[in-house]
Amino acid sequence: MQICDAMKFLRTAVVLVISIIIVVPSFVSARAQANPSTAPAALQPAPPVQLQPYSAQDQSVSAGVPSGWKVINAMGGSINMSGPQGETINFGDVFVAHEGQFQLGQRGPGPALMNMPSSAKLSDKLVMFLQQELSLGGKPVAQIKFIYATPLQVPPNMGQCGMFAVDFSGTPAPSKGMGVFCSLPPDTAQLFKLVLLMGTAPSAIAAQTVPTVSAVYDSYKIAPGWLQKMFSPYTATSASLGQGDGGAAAIQMYQRAMQNQQRVVDHGFRCVDAGILGDGSNWTTPRECGGWAPNF
Repeated sequence: MQICDAMKFLRTAVVLVISIIIVVPSFVSARAQANPSTAPAALQPAPPVQLQPYSAQDQSVSAGVPSGWKVINAMGGSINMSGPQGETINFGDVFVAHEGQFQLGQRGPGPALMNMPSSAKLSDKLVMFLQQELSLGGKPVAQIKFIYATPLQVPPNMGQCGMFAVDFSGTPAPSKGMGVFCSLPPDTAQLFKLVLLMGTAPSAIAAQTVPTVSAVYDSYKIAPGWLQKMFSPYTATSASLGQGDGGAAAIQMYQRAMQNQQRVVDHGFRCVDAGILGDGSNWTTPRECGGWAPNF
């Protein structure tokens, strides 16, 4: 199993979430107003997004940069960029949390960005993490509401991963965020990694931003070895990922689990179809789609 297989799935999962949450409501709204024989404008193919190739100085990561966007940081397998209207893309960011009680604005010991119970639900961990980042960045702490969330099945010893889309509200600049979030198990020092692939945009332009974010996700590539480092425990031990044959076997197990999530993608498309074909004036989803408020 190649590293690119795991990244291909991550990209597919994230783009699917973006499409479900931002594009589908536009489909439904357009359908309610359009002649039934006329395809909604939102269904028309968008022109290809032009990207400028960019590689990190350490050669760990590469991605296409849209016109008018700028790269803020690129190293260690992660890349961060910003758009001209407040859009952001952060792929492959790794943060460290420490086992403990969460207190907004309080950092954890050593390298830890925060204290967080490792036993918490993944959705709760994501909310704590996002609000902590806002607080430590000196920004207003937004109210975070899940629009969509679904787990990705990975081996228990590899932690938790899930796809999500959220609304940030209660601030002067409401926005939407969507992506993949993973929480690894605590290591021997009670430290654990949080891995994030996320795109955000102001709510008013979120739908228009989808093709751009999708194109950048599709272009995102991590050099061999860096995905393994990303998902290894923070505190190195003889049993850590990336060390010896055991590490290689563990990362391959993770990659296989991610690759085998086609049913999650198929499930998402069924939800999309339900949204497009449902009652445009009173949009509903089937039970299997979680009513837009499932837990992960």
